[in-house]
Amino acid sequence: MEFINTEMNTLETETNQVETDEIHIYNITANYKKSTYQIEHWTNVLSNGKHVTFLVYTYFYWGTFEIELTDKEKEEILKKDEIVLNDYSVSCVELDSGCDCYQEIKNEEKYTKEELDEINKLIYWHKDYYDEEYNTNTEYDFEQDILELNDWDLDDTIYGFDTGCELELISD
Repeated sequence: MEFINTEMNTLETETNQVETDEIHIYNITANYKKSTYQIEHWTNVLSNGKHVTFLVYTYFYWGTFEIELTDKEKEEILKKDEIVLNDYSVSCVELDSGCDCYQEIKNEEKYTKEELDEINKLIYWHKDYYDEEYNTNTEYDFEQDILELNDWDLDDTIYGFDTGCELELISD
């Protein structure tokens, strides 16, 4: 009889655990405008074989994502001051009005001046895009098309909020 009672207690515990781990789906948004971001990680290889990552940061007035959370995860995420959405099961619903964009070479200080010149040429110039030859003293605008023409690969995209969030239950 003790074996049966123990087995039933184990089943009850597992059933209670499943109930507390039930997943709900929410719309999640930042609680302040201009706090939703995406960071694109573009990669390429220099002529000397060295790998380089170029980061493109874009901030949006608003962004909405669908997120799957247990009750415990919901409690934890509502306490956070900054949220990396890629840490959760999410899908993007809408990114509204990109308002700020900036770029940087990851670990820029690790490259020589010659390597940085090559990286900048790969980022900002392509022979089929400009009539003139590349000039290190010329200021070029950032264009994603040039990254693609120069064989950059979009390796990863990180989404998040640099503030807290609001949740709206959309399942159940």
